[in-house]
Amino acid sequence: MHKCLAAGSLITMTFFSGSTARADDPLVGLYFKADVGGNWTESTELREFFGPVAPGSRVEFNAGPRFGFTAGYDVLEFLGLEAQIGSYYNEISSVSGATSLDAWIINVPFLANARLHLPTYYRVSPFVGGGVGGSTTILDSHHMTVNDIHLEGSDGDTVFAWQAFAGVRFMINQHMGLSVEYHYFESDPASWKADSFGTSSDRVSFGKLQTHSVSLAFDWTF
Repeated sequence: MHKCLAAGSLITMTFFSGSTARADDPLVGLYFKADVGGNWTESTELREFFGPVAPGSRVEFNAGPRFGFTAGYDVLEFLGLEAQIGSYYNEISSVSGATSLDAWIINVPFLANARLHLPTYYRVSPFVGGGVGGSTTILDSHHMTVNDIHLEGSDGDTVFAWQAFAGVRFMINQHMGLSVEYHYFESDPASWKADSFGTSSDRVSFGKLQTHSVSLAFDWTF
């Protein structure tokens, strides 16, 4: 009987030592994270193109890359507060009424996040979070012709933006980890100005942008 109890205790100790790191591992502290992945942006409304457009006009996008960099601090062992910057790149695949098209939309968000997670000493720890802030939305057109009006050049507009995210982190060692994460990102409608001649306005405007992304992240703590 004593031998069985000793064996059972050894198995239990081995299991818990594999699930967590040492008891003196840091529970709070500064961390940095970089991520890279892909994104898919939903179609949006074409609201204006140097004047009114036909009802129901839409803008479609190709899938593109996502990049992000985060600096955060775990104020509690399960709560991190973060500042995040990033970028989403999407080639515009179609615009209602376009006869010539080679253009990109680029979102550069800057967000303040709150992140809920299991303590970092867990080898596998899921997390969820969200953030608010702004995004500089850039329209970069090599050439775009809609309703016989030609647009060439680039301009940016800074608008309100927010995100929600979730993922799973895998601990590499006491100071490093890898994560797989999903982000839902949304930015308010943006508009851009351009020099124009013979048009009823000097603006192009899209509806809000809704973007889904999946990325792989590497983090390190201090």
